[in-house]
Amino acid sequence: MHGFHLLRQIGRPDRSIEDPTRLAIEKTTRLVRSGAYRTIRHPLYASLLALAWGAFLKAPSWPGVLLAAVATGAIYLTARVEERENMRNFGAEYAEYMRETRMFIPYVF
Repeated sequence: MHGFHLLRQIGRPDRSIEDPTRLAIEKTTRLVRSGAYRTIRHPLYASLLALAWGAFLKAPSWPGVLLAAVATGAIYLTARVEERENMRNFGAEYAEYMRETRMFIPYVF
């Protein structure tokens, strides 16, 4: 919820942007670099990774590790696509942000 709030309040989505491939919350006009976004670029995806691996750790099994691994791969690929979009939308500002932060785990990855 924190990430969505920051995107809506600070990112200032512009609903008039005509891009059917993006949700309304993705049509931000300002790069959000505060709150959870200060140390990681994808806090919403990070929470999904925590959910997937948390479910696996609750009841470890081979099918569970496979599902968690597939979820991790899908989330990673989605984040990479989003980063390409953000580079297109925010340019050098996003490139600098990428150098200063990690994708999912603060100071690690």
